[in-house]
Amino acid sequence: PVNVVVTAADNTTTQTYTITVNRAGVLSNDASLGNLTISSGTLTPAFATNTLVYTDPVSSATASVTVTPTATDAGATIKVNTITVASGSASAAISLNTGDNAVNVVVTAADGTTTRTYTITVNRAGVLSNNAALGNLAISLGTLTPAFSANVLNYTDAIANATTSVTVTPTTAVG
Repeated sequence: PVNVVVTAADNTTTQTYTITVNRAGVLSNDASLGNLTISSGTLTPAFATNTLVYTDPVSSATASVTVTPTATDAGATIKVNTITVASGSASAAISLNTGDNAVNVVVTAADGTTTRTYTITVNRAGVLSNNAALGNLAISLGTLTPAFSANVLNYTDAIANATTSVTVTPTTAVG
């Protein structure tokens, strides 16, 4: 503290004023996350402060995800795909395309300079076809009866008694 002593004109009376100076500390350069969660699927590997790259496979039914980043230092700021998110709060919904989708979580330390980027690659599965039909069915010897049609499920093939094997070649339908 700084003490200022004031003496009156009578040289007897004094008054002491005390000033406590609080010097601001150095702003933190901690740009790490203490936690990171995702609304669908599971981060791989499991979250760790010093691990910066993650994957998260999700089903084709998952159209969007949110992430909830929590800064280690309360003075840090966080952006998820360039949108500011409060520490410990979920991001806005992030729409997913089929395949790989990058989600970047950028943490800026209180010093305003130090940054760290955590990246999650969310892989949305493609829509699986429910078409179990064949596009063609061929046989190496003889002739299928009736002729191939995707809606016909039973066929015969008349071959000589001496034939010991035939090769059946199925071709899947598109879609």
